[in-house]
Order: sequence, then C-alpha cells, then structure tokens
Amino acid sequence: MRIIVTGGGTGGHIYPALAIARYTKAKLDAQVLYIGTENGLEKDLVPRTGIDCRFIQVQGLKREVSVRALKTAWLAMTATFAARKVLKSFRPDVVVGTGGYVVAPVVLAAYTLGIPTAIMEMDAKAGLANRMVSRVADVVLLGMAAGATSFPHARRLSVTGNPRATEAVNSVQTSQDGVRQELGLNHLPLVTIVSGSRGAKPINLAVQEWLRKADLSDKQVVWITGEVHFEEIQSSLKKDGITHAHLHVIPYYHEMPALIVLSTLLISRAGATILAELTALGVPAILIPSPYVAHRHQDNNAQALVDEGAAVLLPEMELSAARLHQEVSALLQNPFRREAMKKASKKLGRPDALEQIMAELLNLTKSDKFSSKVN
Repeated sequence: MRIIVTGGGTGGHIYPALAIARYTKAKLDAQVLYIGTENGLEKDLVPRTGIDCRFIQVQGLKREVSVRALKTAWLAMTATFAARKVLKSFRPDVVVGTGGYVVAPVVLAAYTLGIPTAIMEMDAKAGLANRMVSRVADVVLLGMAAGATSFPHARRLSVTGNPRATEAVNSVQTSQDGVRQELGLNHLPLVTIVSGSRGAKPINLAVQEWLRKADLSDKQVVWITGEVHFEEIQSSLKKDGITHAHLHVIPYYHEMPALIVLSTLLISRAGATILAELTALGVPAILIPSPYVAHRHQDNNAQALVDEGAAVLLPEMELSAARLHQEVSALLQNPFRREAMKKASKKLGRPDALEQIMAELLNLTKSDKFSSKVN
C-alpha cells in the first residue's frame, strides 16, 4: 500500500498525520510520503521521524481583496500543480489530509487524478481548508462527533476519533513508573497544569498567584510552563520564596500521556490533541480554551466535553487565582464527581481511533488483501 499524508502548520495537524504514517508503516508495511510546507512546524518535525517528505509552497487563504490575497491565490494554483507532480511520481493508493492550508492543493490534486482521498478534522469546528475540500474528499474523518456540523456538503462522514488517542493509550503501559521516578511523584492527588508547548501567560500568572497561598500538603502539582516562560517563572518563584517538595515546575514534558493518566485532575487548554489523549485515558479536566486561535475553535472543543459532563469550563476572561482555587478545591474534595467525570471522559474517548481510520482508508482503496494485517 502506498499512502500520502499531508497536514501542516501546527502540531495539532502534524502529530495526527505522523500517527497515521507510523501506524500504516507498522501494520501494513506501507510506503508513506508526507507532503507539507517549509513554513510550518512540519519542516522540522517530519524529517526527524525518518518519514520521507516533500515540501510545496502555499500560503493560508485570504478572504479580502488585496495584492497579498492575489499572491496567495496564485500560490494555491501553482501548489496544486506541484502536488500533482508529486502524486504522479509517488503513485499513492490513497491521500489523507489532517488539516492546515497545505491540505487543499494536495487533496484537490488527488481529486483531479482520480486518487481516493480522506480528510481528518480533529476539532469540533473545522478550519477553512478542510471545509473547502470536504466537497471533493471521499470521506471526512472526525476526531469529535461535534465536528459533523461543519461539513453539510460532505460525501460521507465517519467519526473515528483522533489518532493521538490510540498512541496515548499504547504509550502509557510502559512509561508510568518512569514518570513517577523522574518527577518524584508520590501517592497524593496530582494536579497537572499545561497550556500548550509554548505555554500561556494568563494561565501562568493565575497559577503563580494561586501557588502563593495554596496548601500543597495534601496534593502535588506538576506545572508545565512552556519553554518561553520557564526561566522568568523560575526566577519569580525564587524571588517570592515559593518552593515545596510537592511542586514540580518544568518547561515541557515529552511523556504527556503517562503524566495525564497519573493525574487526578488536568488543567489545560482545549486543543484537539490533548483532549483526545485525556478522553482516551479518562481524566477529569478544567479546560481554559485559548481565545487567540482561529475561529476560537477551542471553545467548541471544550464545550463538547462540558456538555457530556467530562470537564469544567473556565473561560480565560474569568480566570483568576481565586477562581482557580475554587474549581480545583471543589473537584479534589469531591471524589464522586471526579469519578462521574472520568466515566464521561472515557465514554467520549476513542482509543481505537487508528484502527477505525485504517479501516476507512482500506475501504477507499478496496484493498481487502491488506485487512488481515491490521488486526
């Protein structure tokens, strides 16, 4: 089987694409090619994995009439021709896109060549590129059922779950003890605070103010600040004399699924990837959606969990040390509510996401000869 995966710009598009690539290579011994742009994180992330990649030049779509918009339209057209050349050379059985503006020219090129296509939407509200190509894609794969409303003209919809859910469940089996030892965790309830790889200043400020008065004798806290903010926060904590054996402040952490599953409570932004991980693992959460992302799609992501009783919503505009203390205390002191949230979270989780995605791709290729290798 030969497969092209495409997606770019942010980790929320790239990591699911890489998960699909790894899975198809492992299960089907597939030949995989990744198509991205040199402007996104994929330029650095994909080559490190050893997966073959090609880059085409394309920019985000512009709605206004301007010189830049005309340039973008020209690049979109030339990118489609560039993608056609790559597709003709590689001869894929199927093309799957996971979001970002690079998806549009690649999926359109595949459509003009009669190659089966699937697009994957991780968020509850789809981005512009995915919405555009949903009319020509053979199937739209949804990370969250709530995403269905974004695709009224799709040929077919299938709720498969986010690929990172499967990888999260698989990775926690062997890494929990290592995480406990590395971070010095004990038996006390664990509150993990994370706000994306770069961190979020409003969250960090509220957490720091909360810690000035917080009693950590009955709980432990892992605070992932983001690399951009770490040194400044470390200096500020030292200046304020905020130290405790149960407080672990780190800039970034690579074994997030294992840390999540060890957590009693997770405080987080509401990106699709971390929501896929926490629901697959069944962890209660306080979600603080980012108001700075396009179309505020994290609001929709968070609401999907809140509606099912799996999370508590804390809008950034309402965020304060006092409110944070109130929400954390209420949940830590109510094990029955946490258990209900855990069950609701697991009900939303889709740990078999990669299996479901693979079944859809095999269906597109009509390659029954591969199906025995998936299980």
